[in-house]
Amino acid sequence: MTQILALALISALIFLPLGLRAWIDRKESRAEQIGAEIRAAVNRKLRGESLLSVRVTREGLWHPGRVVLDAPKGYEELTQTVWPTVVKRLPADYELVVKAGKDLPQAA
Repeated sequence: MTQILALALISALIFLPLGLRAWIDRKESRAEQIGAEIRAAVNRKLRGESLLSVRVTREGLWHPGRVVLDAPKGYEELTQTVWPTVVKRLPADYELVVKAGKDLPQAA
């Protein structure tokens, strides 16, 4: 009986972290795919690269995934232009965050 219990404990110590890592990898892969699709849609909408930043955070056990649109101060109209496009591609278990514009760093 103790041998079976020891085998079960050792198996759990090996396979639980592997299963958790596989789950996290799937969530990160999905977040990367969502981010790539949204960035491509934003670039098409704006007809090229822009100062708009699109960051995607994977969902976790206790929080939904997050897509963050961020533009520097003075370029807030970029977020106003693209947010309808982003919302169309946003999965139901993700939330959209639009950050207020910040000043661009000055070159030294």
